Amino acid sequence: MPKSHFRISYIIVILLISVLLIFLGFTKYQTKVPREVYQIYIDGEIIGTVKSKTNFEEFINKKEEAIKKKYKVNKVEMPNGVMIKSVTTYNTKVDSNEKVYNRIIKKKQFTIKGVAITIKNKEIKDYKTKYIYVLNKQIFDDAVTQLIKSFVSEDDYKAYMESTQKEIVDTGSIIKDISIDEDITYKSSYISIDKEIFTDASTLAKYLLYGTTKKQSTYFVREGDTVETVANANKLNVQEFLIANSNFKSENALLYTGQEVSVGLINPLISIVVEINGISDEEKAYAVNVQYDSSELQGVEYVKQEGENGLYRVSREYEYINGQLSDTVNLNTIELKPSVDKVVVRGSKEVPHVADLSYWAWPTDTPYTITTYFGYRWGSMHAALDIYGPGYGSNIYAANNGTVVETKGGCVAGNLSCNGRQGNYILINHNTGNYYTQYMHLSTILVKVGQVVSRGQKIATMGNSGEVYPVPSSSSPYSGTHLHFAAWRGYPHRGGSPFDPFTLYK
Repeated sequence: MPKSHFRISYIIVILLISVLLIFLGFTKYQTKVPREVYQIYIDGEIIGTVKSKTNFEEFINKKEEAIKKKYKVNKVEMPNGVMIKSVTTYNTKVDSNEKVYNRIIKKKQFTIKGVAITIKNKEIKDYKTKYIYVLNKQIFDDAVTQLIKSFVSEDDYKAYMESTQKEIVDTGSIIKDISIDEDITYKSSYISIDKEIFTDASTLAKYLLYGTTKKQSTYFVREGDTVETVANANKLNVQEFLIANSNFKSENALLYTGQEVSVGLINPLISIVVEINGISDEEKAYAVNVQYDSSELQGVEYVKQEGENGLYRVSREYEYINGQLSDTVNLNTIELKPSVDKVVVRGSKEVPHVADLSYWAWPTDTPYTITTYFGYRWGSMHAALDIYGPGYGSNIYAANNGTVVETKGGCVAGNLSCNGRQGNYILINHNTGNYYTQYMHLSTILVKVGQVVSRGQKIATMGNSGEVYPVPSSSSPYSGTHLHFAAWRGYPHRGGSPFDPFTLYK
Protein backbone atom coordinates (compact mmCIF):
# COMPACT_ATOMS: atom_id res chain seq x y z
CA MET A 1 0.00 0.00 0.00
CA PRO A 2 1.29 3.52 -0.78
CA LYS A 3 2.19 5.68 2.22
CA SER A 4 -0.40 8.33 1.22
CA HIS A 5 -3.19 5.77 1.44
CA PHE A 6 -2.06 4.52 4.84
CA ARG A 7 -1.95 8.07 6.16
CA ILE A 8 -5.48 8.78 5.00
CA SER A 9 -6.87 5.55 6.68
CA TYR A 10 -5.16 6.44 9.94
CA ILE A 11 -6.68 9.91 9.96
CA ILE A 12 -10.18 8.48 9.34
CA VAL A 13 -9.86 6.05 12.30
CA ILE A 14 -8.71 8.86 14.57
CA LEU A 15 -11.67 11.00 13.54
CA LEU A 16 -14.17 8.14 14.24
CA ILE A 17 -12.74 7.48 17.69
CA SER A 18 -12.95 11.20 18.50
CA VAL A 19 -16.58 11.41 17.42
CA LEU A 20 -17.44 8.33 19.53
CA LEU A 21 -15.76 9.79 22.61
CA ILE A 22 -17.59 13.10 22.16
CA PHE A 23 -20.94 11.22 21.88
CA LEU A 24 -20.33 9.12 24.99
CA GLY A 25 -19.30 12.19 26.95
CA PHE A 26 -22.49 13.96 25.86
CA THR A 27 -24.62 10.98 26.85
CA LYS A 28 -23.00 10.84 30.25
CA TYR A 29 -23.68 14.47 30.72
CA GLN A 30 -27.33 13.93 29.77
CA THR A 31 -27.87 11.22 32.58
CA LYS A 32 -26.90 13.61 35.26
CA VAL A 33 -30.10 15.56 34.78
CA PRO A 34 -31.97 15.46 38.23
CA ARG A 35 -35.45 13.91 38.53
CA GLU A 36 -38.24 13.82 41.15
CA VAL A 37 -38.80 10.56 43.07
CA TYR A 38 -40.60 9.69 46.34
CA GLN A 39 -38.97 8.29 49.43
CA ILE A 40 -41.06 6.18 51.82
CA TYR A 41 -40.31 6.52 55.53
CA ILE A 42 -41.59 4.67 58.58
CA ASP A 43 -40.85 6.17 62.00
CA GLY A 44 -38.26 8.39 60.35
CA GLU A 45 -36.38 5.50 58.70
CA ILE A 46 -36.28 5.36 54.90
CA ILE A 47 -37.38 1.95 53.66
CA GLY A 48 -37.63 2.52 49.92
CA THR A 49 -38.01 4.85 46.95
CA VAL A 50 -40.82 4.77 44.41
CA LYS A 51 -41.16 6.42 41.05
CA SER A 52 -44.70 7.73 41.41
CA LYS A 53 -46.52 8.89 44.51
CA THR A 54 -49.87 8.48 42.76
CA ASN A 55 -49.14 4.91 41.66
CA PHE A 56 -47.88 3.97 45.12
CA GLU A 57 -50.97 5.40 46.83
CA GLU A 58 -53.21 3.56 44.34
CA PHE A 59 -51.31 0.34 45.11
CA ILE A 60 -51.81 0.86 48.86
CA ASN A 61 -55.50 1.65 48.28
CA LYS A 62 -55.93 -1.70 46.47
CA LYS A 63 -54.31 -3.50 49.41
CA GLU A 64 -56.65 -1.70 51.81
CA GLU A 65 -59.68 -2.63 49.71
CA ALA A 66 -58.62 -6.30 49.78
CA ILE A 67 -58.33 -6.14 53.58
CA LYS A 68 -61.77 -4.48 53.83
CA LYS A 69 -63.28 -7.23 51.70
CA LYS A 70 -61.61 -10.01 53.70
CA TYR A 71 -62.74 -8.72 57.09
CA LYS A 72 -65.99 -7.06 55.91
CA VAL A 73 -65.06 -3.65 57.36
CA ASN A 74 -65.34 -0.11 56.05
CA LYS A 75 -62.03 1.22 57.28
CA VAL A 76 -58.43 0.05 57.41
CA GLU A 77 -55.75 1.94 59.25
CA MET A 78 -52.30 2.46 57.74
CA PRO A 79 -49.37 1.66 59.99
CA ASN A 80 -48.43 4.64 62.17
CA GLY A 81 -45.37 6.63 61.18
CA VAL A 82 -45.57 6.12 57.39
CA MET A 83 -44.54 9.23 55.43
CA ILE A 84 -43.99 9.98 51.73
CA LYS A 85 -41.39 12.63 50.85
CA SER A 86 -40.69 14.07 47.41
CA VAL A 87 -37.01 14.47 46.53
CA THR A 88 -35.09 15.56 43.44
CA THR A 89 -32.06 13.41 42.85
CA TYR A 90 -29.63 12.23 40.24
CA ASN A 91 -30.07 8.69 41.57
CA THR A 92 -32.37 6.82 39.22
CA LYS A 93 -32.68 3.64 41.35
CA VAL A 94 -36.26 3.09 42.51
CA ASP A 95 -38.11 0.14 44.19
CA SER A 96 -41.29 -1.58 43.10
CA ASN A 97 -44.48 -0.72 44.97
CA GLU A 98 -44.80 -4.37 46.10
CA LYS A 99 -41.30 -4.41 47.57
CA VAL A 100 -41.87 -1.20 49.54
CA TYR A 101 -45.26 -2.50 50.78
CA ASN A 102 -43.67 -5.72 52.02
CA ARG A 103 -41.03 -3.69 53.86
CA ILE A 104 -43.77 -1.65 55.54
CA ILE A 105 -45.80 -4.63 56.80
CA LYS A 106 -42.64 -6.35 57.95
CA LYS A 107 -42.11 -3.47 60.38
CA LYS A 108 -45.72 -2.53 61.11
CA GLN A 109 -49.03 -4.08 60.06
CA PHE A 110 -52.23 -2.52 58.85
CA THR A 111 -54.92 -2.55 61.52
CA ILE A 112 -58.70 -2.76 61.72
CA LYS A 113 -61.01 -1.81 64.55
CA GLY A 114 -62.16 -4.77 66.64
CA VAL A 115 -62.30 -6.31 70.10
CA ALA A 116 -59.42 -8.01 71.89
CA ILE A 117 -60.63 -10.71 74.31
CA THR A 118 -58.46 -11.92 77.18
CA ILE A 119 -59.21 -15.25 78.89
CA LYS A 120 -57.63 -15.99 82.29
CA ASN A 121 -58.11 -18.65 84.98
CA LYS A 122 -56.42 -17.94 88.31
CA GLU A 123 -57.65 -21.18 89.85
CA ILE A 124 -55.63 -23.45 87.53
CA LYS A 125 -51.90 -23.60 88.11
CA ASP A 126 -49.75 -22.88 85.04
CA TYR A 127 -52.81 -21.72 83.10
CA LYS A 128 -51.69 -19.82 80.02
CA THR A 129 -53.67 -16.67 79.27
CA LYS A 130 -55.46 -16.87 75.94
CA TYR A 131 -56.18 -14.04 73.51
CA ILE A 132 -58.93 -13.98 70.91
CA TYR A 133 -59.62 -11.21 68.39
CA VAL A 134 -63.03 -10.51 66.86
CA LEU A 135 -64.63 -7.74 64.83
CA ASN A 136 -67.19 -7.18 67.58
CA LYS A 137 -68.25 -8.61 70.93
CA GLN A 138 -71.47 -10.07 69.49
CA ILE A 139 -69.45 -12.56 67.41
CA PHE A 140 -67.82 -13.89 70.58
CA ASP A 141 -71.13 -14.03 72.49
CA ASP A 142 -72.82 -15.94 69.65
CA ALA A 143 -69.86 -18.33 69.42
CA VAL A 144 -70.07 -19.06 73.16
CA THR A 145 -73.79 -19.77 72.76
CA GLN A 146 -73.01 -22.27 69.98
CA LEU A 147 -70.32 -23.83 72.19
CA ILE A 148 -72.80 -24.24 75.04
CA LYS A 149 -75.18 -26.02 72.66
CA SER A 150 -72.46 -28.62 72.10
CA PHE A 151 -72.97 -29.65 75.74
CA VAL A 152 -76.66 -28.80 76.26
CA SER A 153 -79.54 -29.52 73.91
CA GLU A 154 -80.96 -26.50 72.11
CA ASP A 155 -84.42 -27.03 73.66
CA ASP A 156 -83.02 -27.27 77.21
CA TYR A 157 -80.86 -24.18 76.65
CA LYS A 158 -83.80 -22.21 75.30
CA ALA A 159 -86.00 -23.23 78.24
CA TYR A 160 -83.25 -22.23 80.67
CA MET A 161 -82.66 -18.84 79.05
CA GLU A 162 -86.37 -18.07 78.80
CA SER A 163 -87.08 -19.40 82.33
CA THR A 164 -89.69 -21.81 80.97
CA GLN A 165 -88.27 -25.03 82.45
CA LYS A 166 -90.93 -27.32 83.89
CA GLU A 167 -90.59 -28.18 87.55
CA ILE A 168 -89.70 -31.79 88.30
CA VAL A 169 -92.87 -33.63 89.36
CA ASP A 170 -91.58 -37.16 89.97
CA THR A 171 -88.32 -37.76 88.12
CA GLY A 172 -86.36 -35.77 85.59
CA SER A 173 -83.85 -32.93 85.46
CA ILE A 174 -83.61 -29.17 84.92
CA ILE A 175 -80.69 -26.81 84.37
CA LYS A 176 -79.89 -24.83 87.50
CA ASP A 177 -77.12 -22.64 86.07
CA ILE A 178 -74.76 -22.20 83.10
CA SER A 179 -71.53 -20.28 83.57
CA ILE A 180 -67.96 -19.87 82.31
CA ASP A 181 -65.15 -20.84 84.67
CA GLU A 182 -62.61 -18.34 83.30
CA ASP A 183 -62.33 -14.57 83.73
CA ILE A 184 -63.04 -12.90 80.38
CA THR A 185 -62.32 -9.24 79.59
CA TYR A 186 -63.07 -7.24 76.44
CA LYS A 187 -61.17 -4.26 75.01
CA SER A 188 -61.98 -2.29 71.87
CA SER A 189 -58.77 -1.62 69.94
CA TYR A 190 -57.12 -1.52 66.56
CA ILE A 191 -55.99 -5.07 65.80
CA SER A 192 -53.06 -5.94 63.59
CA ILE A 193 -54.21 -8.00 60.58
CA ASP A 194 -51.42 -10.50 61.11
CA LYS A 195 -53.49 -11.75 64.07
CA GLU A 196 -56.23 -14.39 63.70
CA ILE A 197 -59.30 -12.16 63.59
CA PHE A 198 -62.66 -13.98 63.64
CA THR A 199 -65.40 -12.51 61.50
CA ASP A 200 -68.20 -15.04 62.13
CA ALA A 201 -69.50 -16.93 65.15
CA SER A 202 -69.53 -20.44 63.62
CA THR A 203 -65.81 -20.44 62.81
CA LEU A 204 -65.00 -19.06 66.27
CA ALA A 205 -67.28 -21.67 67.94
CA LYS A 206 -65.30 -24.48 66.27
CA TYR A 207 -62.06 -22.84 67.41
CA LEU A 208 -63.38 -22.61 70.98
CA LEU A 209 -64.39 -26.30 70.87
CA TYR A 210 -61.35 -27.84 69.22
CA GLY A 211 -58.65 -25.35 70.26
CA THR A 212 -57.43 -24.98 66.68
CA THR A 213 -58.48 -23.44 63.37
CA LYS A 214 -57.18 -26.44 61.43
CA LYS A 215 -59.72 -28.51 59.50
CA GLN A 216 -61.08 -31.26 61.70
CA SER A 217 -60.72 -34.93 60.89
CA THR A 218 -63.82 -36.49 59.38
CA TYR A 219 -65.03 -40.06 59.00
CA PHE A 220 -67.46 -41.60 56.53
CA VAL A 221 -69.81 -44.07 58.18
CA ARG A 222 -69.60 -47.69 56.99
CA GLU A 223 -72.23 -50.40 57.10
CA GLY A 224 -72.62 -51.73 60.64
CA ASP A 225 -71.04 -48.71 62.34
CA THR A 226 -72.47 -47.42 65.61
CA VAL A 227 -71.71 -44.29 67.61
CA GLU A 228 -69.63 -46.37 70.03
CA THR A 229 -67.60 -48.24 67.38
CA VAL A 230 -66.84 -45.06 65.40
CA ALA A 231 -65.82 -43.20 68.57
CA ASN A 232 -63.56 -46.01 69.82
CA ALA A 233 -61.94 -46.50 66.41
CA ASN A 234 -60.93 -42.82 66.42
CA LYS A 235 -59.67 -42.67 70.03
CA LEU A 236 -62.73 -40.83 71.32
CA ASN A 237 -65.10 -41.79 74.08
CA VAL A 238 -68.82 -41.73 73.31
CA GLN A 239 -69.39 -38.43 75.14
CA GLU A 240 -66.61 -36.70 73.19
CA PHE A 241 -68.10 -37.98 69.92
CA LEU A 242 -71.55 -36.65 70.86
CA ILE A 243 -70.05 -33.26 71.77
CA ALA A 244 -68.22 -33.03 68.45
CA ASN A 245 -71.42 -34.07 66.63
CA SER A 246 -74.17 -32.26 68.51
CA ASN A 247 -76.81 -33.42 65.98
CA PHE A 248 -76.65 -36.85 67.65
CA LYS A 249 -78.52 -36.95 70.95
CA SER A 250 -77.36 -40.29 72.38
CA GLU A 251 -75.08 -43.26 71.81
CA ASN A 252 -78.11 -45.10 70.38
CA ALA A 253 -78.45 -42.60 67.54
CA LEU A 254 -78.69 -44.24 64.11
CA LEU A 255 -75.90 -43.75 61.57
CA TYR A 256 -76.35 -44.27 57.85
CA THR A 257 -73.74 -45.53 55.39
CA GLY A 258 -71.75 -42.71 53.78
CA GLN A 259 -72.67 -40.18 56.47
CA GLU A 260 -69.83 -37.73 57.29
CA VAL A 261 -69.09 -37.22 60.99
CA SER A 262 -66.44 -35.29 62.89
CA VAL A 263 -63.82 -37.33 64.72
CA GLY A 264 -61.62 -34.43 65.82
CA LEU A 265 -60.27 -34.39 69.37
CA ILE A 266 -61.99 -31.64 71.35
CA ASN A 267 -59.88 -29.25 73.42
CA PRO A 268 -62.21 -26.46 74.62
CA LEU A 269 -60.51 -23.09 75.20
CA ILE A 270 -63.05 -22.08 77.82
CA SER A 271 -64.80 -24.15 80.48
CA ILE A 272 -68.58 -24.27 80.16
CA VAL A 273 -69.96 -25.19 83.60
CA VAL A 274 -73.51 -26.62 83.63
CA GLU A 275 -75.23 -27.30 86.96
CA ILE A 276 -78.21 -29.66 86.81
CA ASN A 277 -80.76 -30.65 89.45
CA GLY A 278 -82.00 -34.19 88.89
CA ILE A 279 -84.38 -36.66 90.54
CA SER A 280 -84.24 -40.36 89.68
CA ASP A 281 -85.63 -43.67 90.98
CA GLU A 282 -82.84 -46.09 91.70
CA GLU A 283 -82.69 -49.68 92.86
CA LYS A 284 -80.72 -50.71 95.91
CA ALA A 285 -79.29 -54.22 95.67
CA TYR A 286 -80.53 -56.68 98.26
CA ALA A 287 -78.18 -58.15 100.83
CA VAL A 288 -77.38 -61.85 101.05
CA ASN A 289 -77.95 -63.37 104.47
CA VAL A 290 -76.25 -66.75 104.97
CA GLN A 291 -77.65 -69.11 107.59
CA TYR A 292 -75.85 -72.27 108.65
CA ASP A 293 -77.80 -75.47 109.35
CA SER A 294 -76.03 -78.12 111.44
CA SER A 295 -78.47 -80.76 110.28
CA GLU A 296 -77.33 -80.41 106.68
CA LEU A 297 -74.02 -81.69 105.37
CA GLN A 298 -71.25 -79.33 104.33
CA GLY A 299 -71.56 -78.56 100.64
CA VAL A 300 -75.34 -78.51 100.78
CA GLU A 301 -76.70 -75.07 99.91
CA TYR A 302 -80.16 -73.84 99.00
CA VAL A 303 -82.08 -70.57 98.84
CA LYS A 304 -84.59 -70.24 101.64
CA GLN A 305 -85.82 -66.79 100.59
CA GLU A 306 -85.32 -64.98 97.30
CA GLY A 307 -83.95 -61.46 97.49
CA GLU A 308 -85.69 -58.38 96.16
CA ASN A 309 -84.08 -55.03 95.37
CA GLY A 310 -85.29 -51.92 97.14
CA LEU A 311 -86.35 -48.71 95.36
CA TYR A 312 -85.27 -45.19 96.34
CA ARG A 313 -86.02 -41.71 94.95
CA VAL A 314 -82.78 -39.72 94.95
CA SER A 315 -82.33 -35.97 94.42
CA ARG A 316 -78.88 -34.86 93.31
CA GLU A 317 -77.03 -31.83 92.02
CA TYR A 318 -74.66 -32.54 89.13
CA GLU A 319 -71.86 -30.36 87.80
CA TYR A 320 -70.61 -30.85 84.27
CA ILE A 321 -67.56 -29.09 82.79
CA ASN A 322 -67.44 -29.20 79.00
CA GLY A 323 -69.86 -32.12 78.95
CA GLN A 324 -67.93 -34.25 81.46
CA LEU A 325 -69.32 -34.98 84.94
CA SER A 326 -67.03 -33.30 87.50
CA ASP A 327 -69.03 -33.39 90.76
CA THR A 328 -72.15 -34.90 92.30
CA VAL A 329 -73.90 -33.86 95.51
CA ASN A 330 -76.70 -35.93 97.07
CA LEU A 331 -79.50 -33.66 98.23
CA ASN A 332 -82.21 -36.05 99.43
CA THR A 333 -83.15 -39.75 99.44
CA ILE A 334 -86.65 -41.20 99.97
CA GLU A 335 -87.28 -44.94 100.36
CA LEU A 336 -90.10 -46.04 98.05
CA LYS A 337 -89.79 -49.78 98.64
CA PRO A 338 -87.54 -51.58 101.15
CA SER A 339 -85.20 -54.30 99.96
CA VAL A 340 -85.69 -57.94 100.97
CA ASP A 341 -82.63 -59.97 101.96
CA LYS A 342 -81.84 -63.14 100.11
CA VAL A 343 -81.54 -65.94 102.64
CA VAL A 344 -79.16 -68.78 101.78
CA VAL A 345 -78.92 -71.91 103.92
CA ARG A 346 -75.61 -73.78 104.04
CA GLY A 347 -74.98 -77.08 105.68
CA SER A 348 -72.43 -77.08 108.49
CA LYS A 349 -72.46 -80.77 109.36
CA GLU A 350 -69.05 -82.25 108.68
CA VAL A 351 -68.98 -84.53 105.67
CA PRO A 352 -67.10 -87.79 106.14
CA HIS A 353 -64.62 -87.79 103.29
CA VAL A 354 -63.66 -91.44 103.67
CA ALA A 355 -65.89 -93.97 101.95
CA ASP A 356 -67.71 -96.73 103.83
CA LEU A 357 -66.79 -99.69 101.66
CA SER A 358 -69.56 -101.78 103.15
CA TYR A 359 -72.29 -99.71 101.60
CA TRP A 360 -72.43 -97.91 98.23
CA ALA A 361 -75.31 -95.79 96.95
CA TRP A 362 -76.74 -96.34 93.51
CA PRO A 363 -75.77 -93.34 91.27
CA THR A 364 -79.15 -92.78 89.56
CA ASP A 365 -82.81 -92.50 90.40
CA THR A 366 -85.09 -95.45 89.95
CA PRO A 367 -86.46 -96.88 87.83
CA TYR A 368 -83.35 -97.45 85.79
CA THR A 369 -82.11 -99.72 83.03
CA ILE A 370 -78.57 -100.99 82.44
CA THR A 371 -78.04 -100.73 78.70
CA THR A 372 -74.45 -102.00 78.64
CA TYR A 373 -72.57 -104.05 81.26
CA PHE A 374 -68.89 -104.13 82.16
CA GLY A 375 -66.98 -106.30 79.64
CA TYR A 376 -66.18 -106.64 75.97
CA ARG A 377 -68.47 -104.93 73.47
CA TRP A 378 -68.07 -104.70 69.70
CA GLY A 379 -64.54 -106.16 69.98
CA SER A 380 -63.24 -103.78 72.68
CA MET A 381 -63.42 -103.47 76.44
CA HIS A 382 -66.29 -101.43 77.87
CA ALA A 383 -64.91 -100.69 81.35
CA ALA A 384 -68.10 -99.29 82.94
CA LEU A 385 -71.84 -99.59 83.36
CA ASP A 386 -74.13 -97.64 81.01
CA ILE A 387 -77.21 -96.76 83.04
CA TYR A 388 -80.39 -95.21 81.65
CA GLY A 389 -82.41 -93.63 84.44
CA PRO A 390 -85.63 -91.65 84.42
CA GLY A 391 -84.29 -89.63 81.52
CA TYR A 392 -82.40 -86.49 80.46
CA GLY A 393 -81.77 -84.13 83.39
CA SER A 394 -82.49 -86.72 86.07
CA ASN A 395 -80.36 -86.78 89.23
CA ILE A 396 -76.87 -88.29 89.50
CA TYR A 397 -75.58 -89.16 93.00
CA ALA A 398 -72.16 -89.79 94.57
CA ALA A 399 -71.75 -93.51 95.11
CA ASN A 400 -69.88 -92.93 98.39
CA ASN A 401 -68.11 -90.33 100.53
CA GLY A 402 -65.07 -88.76 98.91
CA THR A 403 -63.37 -85.74 97.39
CA VAL A 404 -63.96 -84.38 93.90
CA VAL A 405 -60.57 -84.47 92.14
CA GLU A 406 -61.60 -83.73 88.54
CA THR A 407 -64.47 -82.08 86.67
CA LYS A 408 -64.67 -81.32 82.97
CA GLY A 409 -67.51 -79.31 81.48
CA GLY A 410 -68.31 -77.22 78.43
CA CYS A 411 -69.59 -80.08 76.26
CA VAL A 412 -72.88 -80.02 74.39
CA ALA A 413 -74.98 -82.79 72.92
CA GLY A 414 -73.74 -83.94 69.53
CA ASN A 415 -70.06 -83.05 70.09
CA LEU A 416 -68.71 -86.57 70.02
CA SER A 417 -65.05 -85.67 70.66
CA CYS A 418 -65.51 -83.27 73.60
CA ASN A 419 -63.19 -83.99 76.57
CA GLY A 420 -61.76 -87.02 74.83
CA ARG A 421 -65.23 -88.38 74.00
CA GLN A 422 -66.13 -88.50 77.72
CA GLY A 423 -68.31 -85.39 77.57
CA ASN A 424 -68.94 -83.60 80.84
CA TYR A 425 -67.66 -85.75 83.71
CA ILE A 426 -66.81 -85.94 87.44
CA LEU A 427 -64.07 -88.02 89.12
CA ILE A 428 -64.30 -88.75 92.88
CA ASN A 429 -61.50 -90.10 95.10
CA HIS A 430 -63.07 -92.09 97.93
CA ASN A 431 -59.95 -91.74 100.08
CA THR A 432 -59.72 -95.40 101.14
CA GLY A 433 -58.54 -98.53 99.40
CA ASN A 434 -57.51 -96.39 96.43
CA TYR A 435 -61.09 -96.38 95.09
CA TYR A 436 -62.25 -93.90 92.42
CA THR A 437 -65.62 -93.53 90.68
CA GLN A 438 -66.24 -91.64 87.46
CA TYR A 439 -69.52 -90.19 86.09
CA MET A 440 -69.61 -89.34 82.33
CA HIS A 441 -71.88 -87.80 79.63
CA LEU A 442 -73.47 -85.39 82.15
CA SER A 443 -75.74 -82.50 81.24
CA THR A 444 -74.85 -80.36 84.30
CA ILE A 445 -72.17 -80.52 86.99
CA LEU A 446 -73.13 -79.41 90.51
CA VAL A 447 -69.82 -79.84 92.38
CA LYS A 448 -66.31 -78.47 92.04
CA VAL A 449 -62.77 -79.79 92.44
CA GLY A 450 -61.74 -80.07 96.10
CA GLN A 451 -65.30 -80.34 97.37
CA VAL A 452 -66.05 -83.13 99.85
CA VAL A 453 -69.22 -85.05 98.95
CA SER A 454 -71.25 -87.56 100.89
CA ARG A 455 -72.80 -90.84 99.83
CA GLY A 456 -76.06 -90.22 97.99
CA GLN A 457 -75.40 -86.48 97.52
CA LYS A 458 -76.66 -85.04 94.23
CA ILE A 459 -73.61 -84.11 92.16
CA ALA A 460 -74.90 -83.79 88.57
CA THR A 461 -77.71 -84.44 86.12
CA MET A 462 -77.87 -87.07 83.41
CA GLY A 463 -77.14 -86.05 79.82
CA ASN A 464 -75.78 -87.07 76.44
CA SER A 465 -72.57 -85.03 76.04
CA GLY A 466 -69.51 -86.59 74.39
CA GLU A 467 -69.60 -89.84 72.41
CA VAL A 468 -73.06 -91.41 72.79
CA TYR A 469 -75.31 -93.51 70.59
CA PRO A 470 -77.65 -92.87 69.03
CA VAL A 471 -76.14 -89.47 68.22
CA PRO A 472 -78.38 -86.56 69.31
CA SER A 473 -79.75 -84.26 66.62
CA SER A 474 -82.06 -81.28 66.26
CA SER A 475 -84.95 -83.63 65.63
CA SER A 476 -83.94 -85.94 68.49
CA PRO A 477 -82.03 -83.81 71.01
CA TYR A 478 -82.12 -86.35 73.88
CA SER A 479 -80.93 -89.41 71.97
CA GLY A 480 -78.09 -91.29 73.64
CA THR A 481 -78.95 -90.08 77.15
CA HIS A 482 -77.31 -92.27 79.85
CA LEU A 483 -74.74 -92.33 82.68
CA HIS A 484 -71.38 -93.96 81.97
CA PHE A 485 -70.48 -95.12 85.53
CA ALA A 486 -66.92 -96.39 86.00
CA ALA A 487 -65.05 -97.74 89.06
CA TRP A 488 -61.24 -97.75 89.41
CA ARG A 489 -58.55 -98.97 91.73
CA GLY A 490 -55.94 -96.26 91.40
CA TYR A 491 -56.12 -93.00 89.46
CA PRO A 492 -57.77 -93.58 86.06
CA HIS A 493 -55.33 -93.81 83.16
CA ARG A 494 -52.40 -93.11 85.51
CA GLY A 495 -51.62 -96.63 86.58
CA GLY A 496 -55.13 -97.39 87.85
CA SER A 497 -57.19 -100.27 86.59
CA PRO A 498 -60.97 -100.38 86.02
CA PHE A 499 -63.19 -102.99 87.59
CA ASP A 500 -66.86 -103.91 87.37
CA PRO A 501 -68.90 -101.36 89.42
CA PHE A 502 -71.42 -104.11 90.15
CA THR A 503 -68.94 -105.70 92.54
CA LEU A 504 -69.40 -102.67 94.85
CA TYR A 505 -73.00 -103.70 95.42
CA LYS A 506 -72.48 -107.45 96.07
